[in-house]
Amino acid sequence: MTPRVASGYRAGLRSSTNAAALADYVTDISYTEYGSAACTLGVAADNTVFLAPALTVDGIGVLRSSDFGESWRASVPQGVQSCRHRSYLYFDDVADRLFMHAGRFDAMPPRPLRTGFTLGVSEDRGETWRTRKVASKARMDAKIFGGPRTSSTGRVTYLSAPTPFAVRVRPLLNVTRHVIWRSFDGGVKWEVAGGFDIDPKNIPGLPGREYVAFGKGVVAADGTVYIGGRYGRRFAVATSRDEGLTWDVRMVPGSALARYHNPLHFLLRGSRYLVPESIAVDDEGNVFVVWPDRDGLLHAAWSSDGAVSWSRPVVVSAPGVRDARFGAITATGSGRVGIAYYGRERGQAFHGFIAQCRDFRTGSPVFVGGKFNEPDAPLFPHGFRSGFRDFALGRSLNDNVRVHFAPNGDLLAGATMQMRGRNKQRPWAARSEHTEMQAVLGRLGRIVAV
Repeated sequence: MTPRVASGYRAGLRSSTNAAALADYVTDISYTEYGSAACTLGVAADNTVFLAPALTVDGIGVLRSSDFGESWRASVPQGVQSCRHRSYLYFDDVADRLFMHAGRFDAMPPRPLRTGFTLGVSEDRGETWRTRKVASKARMDAKIFGGPRTSSTGRVTYLSAPTPFAVRVRPLLNVTRHVIWRSFDGGVKWEVAGGFDIDPKNIPGLPGREYVAFGKGVVAADGTVYIGGRYGRRFAVATSRDEGLTWDVRMVPGSALARYHNPLHFLLRGSRYLVPESIAVDDEGNVFVVWPDRDGLLHAAWSSDGAVSWSRPVVVSAPGVRDARFGAITATGSGRVGIAYYGRERGQAFHGFIAQCRDFRTGSPVFVGGKFNEPDAPLFPHGFRSGFRDFALGRSLNDNVRVHFAPNGDLLAGATMQMRGRNKQRPWAARSEHTEMQAVLGRLGRIVAV
């Protein structure tokens, strides 16, 4: 794609507005030509990019690019190559260690009702893997994230997941607790650290029929662990200051999420409820969160005191976006924030949006960014398919957008693209056994002078 010049806009209390910004940024997209779903992203210190899952003819794998998407190479971990259920990638850029897991649960033969996840760990960026079964209490929606080195225990790697299921369909299925596992040896041995209650009937002030679901976690430089998620109709942050043993869950003031009605409504509009990649922490320990409100606008807020008090939420989706889904956020430096999301302007089509702000802590933060897909090829030309049937069987939904700052300063987003309808004019996932979705890489970078 020919890079497109990014534009600026100012975040506001009720809406974002166009604003002057430096025009030295461009957006573009890389088509991997590999099938995918719920795309996850990692970036190494030398700007090597990892995307997963890649649904190859040999099974589920990891894509690697050393040239920002000009070319891609797939690696399939032994032990998980025959499973395509709820995979998740995490790259530890400090230890240079690659993690990828795939769920074992399937409601249909040949693997009915299995528990746990098959975790692959690579010390050489996907050339070789060691695999093991982990998190036997859970079945879906596990997230892996890492913490800093400490003097007492070394580097801590965390894995968190809802138990026993990620979907609540009363009276048949019910979530009870969000459990956190931890490893002190790079994923070889795991132990249960702690967790917190996510059963609405056990949470004071929350209607028993509401929906509670938490996403990924992040770790600050001082070792504090944060996990963001939906707490009924509010956004909440769970905080641990003792490496996951005990947790304090607090709602973010001013957050207002879409109302949960019932499982049938979730089947039709489940993407309005899920906030899987919604929290970030910068180098100074400031915490940033993002969520879609009940009207579909993307809001964000920040905290400088460990998620105790929060700034007033502001709208960070671009002007003209009427419906934002699966907002993701990342942070680095001192207040520098990047976001990515699927956004709908008019009609049914959803595009990929990416933007960054030099310092979100200012009174009226200014973002620069825009669509990273080509205008005539939206990522989802016909709106979101619910995918609830596949989700109930343990398979991946298109419910992840990942965003990450590369060491060279570019902002990268991992996403999926629906390969049917008008998108037939785009490169198909020819190197995949399944081609309904394709993994794509969005980029917001500076213009390079020639």
